[in-house]
Amino acid sequence: MTPSLIGIDPSDMIADLLTAGLPHAAVGWDMPPGGGPRVFLTLSPGAMPTPVTQRMTLTLSCYASQPDGSCDWRTARTLFADAVRRLLAACRTYPIVDAAVQSGPIRQHDTALHTDYAYGAVLLTVAAR
Repeated sequence: MTPSLIGIDPSDMIADLLTAGLPHAAVGWDMPPGGGPRVFLTLSPGAMPTPVTQRMTLTLSCYASQPDGSCDWRTARTLFADAVRRLLAACRTYPIVDAAVQSGPIRQHDTALHTDYAYGAVLLTVAAR
């Protein structure tokens, strides 16, 4: 059974926050187009630790390519770190109640794009409706 979205959907707030905080990168819930730095986001609802909050896992896949198409790991992991810093700084901004790094950055490989990227997750606690 997959938990449903009971908490207030923070998707727009997260996208706006990261778009403003990472002006040199394309940010999106769908894979952003282009060859420059990109951050692909996913948000998965989880359990309700209290009657008024819900946990959600936000994953960040941070892509930064070198001219030859290979991963610029330093830029990709810096992009991940900058995104996480922005999220943690806003962790008490409604509807987000709390945020904590769950993992990352971890070097992963995208078989469709044939490149590595920095991957990680942030555990969010979000206000319920």
